[in-house]
Amino acid sequence: MTAALACAAACAPAARMTMPRSEGVAIGSIKLSLSNVHVVVGEHPMLVDTGTHGDLDDLDRGLVTLGIDWHDIKCAVVTHVHADHAGLARALQARGILIIAGRGDLARAQRGDHGALHATGFKGTLLKPLIPSDFLPFTPNVIVDDQLDLRALCGVDGVAVSAPGHTAGSLVVLVAGGRIALVGDLFRGSLICPCEPVEHFFQDDLAAAHARIHELLARGVVWFMLGHGGPAHRDDVAKVFGT
Repeated sequence: MTAALACAAACAPAARMTMPRSEGVAIGSIKLSLSNVHVVVGEHPMLVDTGTHGDLDDLDRGLVTLGIDWHDIKCAVVTHVHADHAGLARALQARGILIIAGRGDLARAQRGDHGALHATGFKGTLLKPLIPSDFLPFTPNVIVDDQLDLRALCGVDGVAVSAPGHTAGSLVVLVAGGRIALVGDLFRGSLICPCEPVEHFFQDDLAAAHARIHELLARGVVWFMLGHGGPAHRDDVAKVFGT
């Protein structure tokens, strides 16, 4: 399935199983007010990102739709500390869920404000005033410097890998033997065709973000799960960002 065949995702329900077990792991996606939260189903379900402050009821409804009991969730990996991805981190900690984040984003997490956004183009410049920047501050339970095996801690056969670019502390989660990467905002899906990869509106370090994409392609990633839109197939990612 390439982007040209996957535009129907624009009309996808708010919560759905995006990757069936036949892909080596089951992954559900919950579309919240400003971003996606993904659920990797393992021995325990694990969240990738948390949504925006105010999304908690919608997150709970999405989990129910997917057949997930939040009491079974041990961990949530925050791919990067922007308000639309880390906004519920503190609320989930209050439920006893461990929050995992990259060390490069620690200061902004503890500050409760993600600071300046660096637009990659004119559309990003126009959007900046509309993007919330603040959230309830939190200190991650687990801080990733390089790589974290998620099996014992979270009950998921995968790893969280440091991937600076979108932010200094960005993480990528690799599952299904590295065939599926949950990449946060390394890039995004087109507003018209959500499975078509395009440059994100904001990048702290654009060259580093592109380098991370090339590294993931070189590692053999087949599917990219995105914070906005997606999923994107490697063939489409390679066409847009090169190999």
